[in-house]
Amino acid sequence: MENRLDKQMKVQLSMCDNTSKMGILGLFYLVMDLATEHGDAIDLGMDKLAERGLFWVASKTKIKINKMPRMLENITASTWPQEPGRIRCNRFYSVKNKAEMLAEGKTEWAIVEKETGKPHRLADVYPDGMEYCPEIVCEEPFAKLSTDFEGCEDMALYRVKSADIDVSQHMNNVAYIRCALSAFTVKEIEEMNIREVEAVYRIQCYEDEKLSLRIRKEENTVDVGIIKEDGKTAAVVRFVCGISE
Repeated sequence: MENRLDKQMKVQLSMCDNTSKMGILGLFYLVMDLATEHGDAIDLGMDKLAERGLFWVASKTKIKINKMPRMLENITASTWPQEPGRIRCNRFYSVKNKAEMLAEGKTEWAIVEKETGKPHRLADVYPDGMEYCPEIVCEEPFAKLSTDFEGCEDMALYRVKSADIDVSQHMNNVAYIRCALSAFTVKEIEEMNIREVEAVYRIQCYEDEKLSLRIRKEENTVDVGIIKEDGKTAAVVRFVCGISE
């Protein structure tokens, strides 16, 4: 069974930001679409899982940016699953121009039972005879992102909008990245020169909720805590900043 998806494509305007290059949101939407398409191709798509009362949940995502491709640049966007553990698995991503690695990343996933909310054994779901691509990218482990933003000042407020809600009827994973970026101006984002984005998802958010954004800075990292009205941290997004090119 096909264990890897490679797509030849051009960077579209819809993927780009104010720099005429692929933006951070465009990159996150791209890997989300790749995972969705390939999951369906290997009989692990949302519809197939829903028939069994199951659904995918992403707990962590990490993407390293080496060089953002320009609008209409030819790229190869790829994704493949790592051999799963008992209840968690990694899915890898790469974006290349020929042999040049432009971006690489991974997401930690679990399959959850809709009725109980408990993780489901992956061995019961993954297709028999699946052969796994041995390639590993974004090799560094996920960071241990603290959800404690006690004492950090509220830098911005964000109301969850209808456009943030996905097919699961709650805030889409990429919408958390957009939410975190909204705490900064275009000029601040350019000066940050973001080289890596990592997110950990803890609690679901829903339409019209009011979220506060709290910022914690340490050396070359900027952590954005996305805090619900009850004070609980829904998600943390870390931006690793680099020296301007």
